[in-house]
Amino acid sequence: MLGIQLVSASLVFYSLFACVIFGIAIIVYVSGRSPAKNTTVLDDLVLGERQKNIDGYTGTIDKRKYLGAIAVCITDLRPAGTVKIENTPLDVVTEGNFLKKGSKVKIINVDGSRILVRQI
Repeated sequence: MLGIQLVSASLVFYSLFACVIFGIAIIVYVSGRSPAKNTTVLDDLVLGERQKNIDGYTGTIDKRKYLGAIAVCITDLRPAGTVKIENTPLDVVTEGNFLKKGSKVKIINVDGSRILVRQI
């Protein structure tokens, strides 16, 4: 019985060892250089172009122009919600307090797409 367990354990060990070697060989093959393009096979998975601001690509709309403006809540702010300023709805966050729909707020901070308001 002990002999069968030793043979079984060694088969498991050699099978695992063979799988590891096979996996390493696949990784080396896939990441190897392609002579035609002088790039790796994995480079085909990465977009080579960049989207630049000068070409008209932007990640977020600059909302700093609203800093200091007065707005009206069109939803309850708990503490996030929507306000309307210059006929434009904006998603905003309060300093932590809840505000009712119709309350007037002042935009006190703009950080990227996060707009912080305070009740006035």
